[in-house]
Amino acid sequence: MQKLPLSLARPGMVLAKAVARADGIAVAAQGTELSQALLDRFDTMGVDAVVVEGNPVDLEGAAGDMSYEKRAERLDHLFRKHAGDKWMQQIKKLLYDYFKLKAAGLAAARAAAEPPREG
Repeated sequence: MQKLPLSLARPGMVLAKAVARADGIAVAAQGTELSQALLDRFDTMGVDAVVVEGNPVDLEGAAGDMSYEKRAERLDHLFRKHAGDKWMQQIKKLLYDYFKLKAAGLAAARAAAEPPREG
């Protein structure tokens, strides 16, 4: 299952979750195959993201593929005005920890995908 911005959704993808308008009214059911007409309709309704089955879009190299160090730098920048706020610092720490775990998981997945070395 992958959440995608509407701009990356393509005809043929299958919804993993129902799509609803901002007012909560469902406009497409889980399991619906996307068509260009349906994507256009979502766009006019203000739907900004959909959840599709599988992992059809490789987000590596996109803004989502940022090293842990760059993410940490970005968090420092984003939270720079909240040094004295303990709650904001707690949120910052949670984000640091999340990105660290995510980076470790990606590294493990890449290592598992590499062919075994002979030697």
